[in-house]
Amino acid sequence: MESVRFKSCNLSLKELDVKKRLVEGYFSAFNVVDSDGEMVVPGAFTKSIIENGINGTNRIKHLFNHQSTTGVLQLLEEDSYGLHFISKVGSHTLGNDVLAMYADGIITEHSVGYNEIADKVEIQRIDGKDIRVLKEVRLWEGSSLDKWGANMYARTIKSIEQAEMIKKDIEDRIGLMLKALTGRTSYSDETYENLNYQLLILKEQLKWILEGLKPSAFADTKPIEPPITPKEEKRSGVNFVELTKLF
Repeated sequence: MESVRFKSCNLSLKELDVKKRLVEGYFSAFNVVDSDGEMVVPGAFTKSIIENGINGTNRIKHLFNHQSTTGVLQLLEEDSYGLHFISKVGSHTLGNDVLAMYADGIITEHSVGYNEIADKVEIQRIDGKDIRVLKEVRLWEGSSLDKWGANMYARTIKSIEQAEMIKKDIEDRIGLMLKALTGRTSYSDETYENLNYQLLILKEQLKWILEGLKPSAFADTKPIEPPITPKEEKRSGVNFVELTKLF
């Protein structure tokens, strides 16, 4: 089987009922050209939902970061906006962590895992660019994403205005995560360690942005480039008490 592709969307959560452990939102949005130069259109998920959705084989999963099952889908459908879902989050450790991250505002994105269908991809000219339009895909799963990893701001900054916007976003995320981690004790050790690591990454990215905002940064008209960030395997051993002193 061909490798599964992933496509993420920064979508607001529609509803969260912590007591009933229900999450409602969108795994994908229609008619939005993403950073890959692709666009998903209405009808792309219809066949998968009919065949493998909750009224079919029930094999489409709700995962966390495309890895582990976090909930059981109660509803999966296309509406005018995108791929709408309702999921009941499990009572296992990961489920508890995911529910807490939703409540704390740490989970901010959703994504789909899918296979392309070659003859269902069409190239269309949109706003002067060739866009790959996905008219049908084979859907395997929808994921909740924490999306605080090293690649989050791994892009070239071409203007001071863009740098200012990213700086504010990073500062907001740092504040949100510090509030969640210092005010909550119910995260598992693994999730707590992962979020601490991601705080370290955000700190490095903020330093990069602040350096780029110096008057000399754009003097030669060359865009500033992101730094090399710590590798995943270095995340163990992060000291959260020491880390918070850096902000």
